[in-house]
Amino acid sequence: MERVGQQQQCVKRREDPTAVMDYDDDERQQPMPWPTKRPCSRATIQVQVQRPLHQQNDDCNNSTVDAIRGYCRKRNMPLDVYRPVMHQDADRCGGSKFRLTDLISELHRVFAEDRVNVEYVQYLMESYRSDPAEWLKYAKFNKFRYTRNLVDAGNGKFNLMVLCWGEGDGSSIHNHPESDCIMKILAGQLTEVRFAWPETSTANNDENEEDDRQLQPMCEVGRTILETDGVCHINDSMGLHRVENASHTDKAVSLHLYCPPFEECSTFNQHTGHKTTAKSTFWSIYGEKVSKKRAEEQVPADDN
Repeated sequence: MERVGQQQQCVKRREDPTAVMDYDDDERQQPMPWPTKRPCSRATIQVQVQRPLHQQNDDCNNSTVDAIRGYCRKRNMPLDVYRPVMHQDADRCGGSKFRLTDLISELHRVFAEDRVNVEYVQYLMESYRSDPAEWLKYAKFNKFRYTRNLVDAGNGKFNLMVLCWGEGDGSSIHNHPESDCIMKILAGQLTEVRFAWPETSTANNDENEEDDRQLQPMCEVGRTILETDGVCHINDSMGLHRVENASHTDKAVSLHLYCPPFEECSTFNQHTGHKTTAKSTFWSIYGEKVSKKRAEEQVPADDN
């Protein structure tokens, strides 16, 4: 995606919803409790707590939109390509609620262009206020690990998905190959832990070079605690990250947008820096759990 001051075309790629390993026939589908959020008790370094957008700035004329419009003016782009949207509390501004369906519709409109401003996409993700009534049908949990649930395939230009995190669940350290990732918290609280890319030892330029690299732990560069409606953005130029639900009593749900989608990524061992290739899979597609048979099929075409 295109960043302010930089341009990069979105490559059409599609994430392959191949089989999710270790299906559990006794999968536990419990009602989603939303208790009062508890502070993270885990010891952290360089911890930042990101407040939701509406707590940071309640002004209807959001400064982000002003900056994006200035970006358009400098490049003689139509100003209506990137436009302000109405927030959930927009009734005081004479507007209406910005729903999940509105977010998806606006994403399709923007990604119909050859080039996309990532700042505006992040603004859209920030503008949507979480409403469980709108995304609960996509929230499929598994008692053994977090799940990835496809909401919209984005005509091959992006993937929008809901990730469900059980108590204590966390991802591996991973990258986002040639892709931008924007993550929004829909319920609960998640911690994003960022890492620098592992350094490769060049002490021995032989077949044991990989073993030398395994002796170098990953370098953690910071942590951010994301509350409900908080948003973060990362790509490979910004480093690697791991997402974790530090709570052992509360579940969490997040909304992720990848542009372009990718079929596999690299995961890293925090203690050694060893890299492994991992396949990207979905636990459910459009609200329906992926069966073993369907997992072998491609994501349905999203031409509507």
